[in-house]
Amino acid sequence: MGMMLGEMWQLDDLAAACRADGAWDFFLTATALRITGGVGSPVSPVAIR
Repeated sequence: MGMMLGEMWQLDDLAAACRADGAWDFFLTATALRITGGVGSPVSPVAIR
C-alpha cells in the first residue's frame, strides 16, 4: 500500500457550496489506477456532499 498524495486541486467551488449551505461535511474520494509497482497514476477526485 502506498500513500496517496493530492495536490493542486481546485476546491474553491466546493468551499463556496459548503459556505452557502452552512454544512462542511463531505466525502472526498480520489482512487488511483491499479498498477502493480506503479509510482504515479492519474486520479479522478469526486466530492459528495
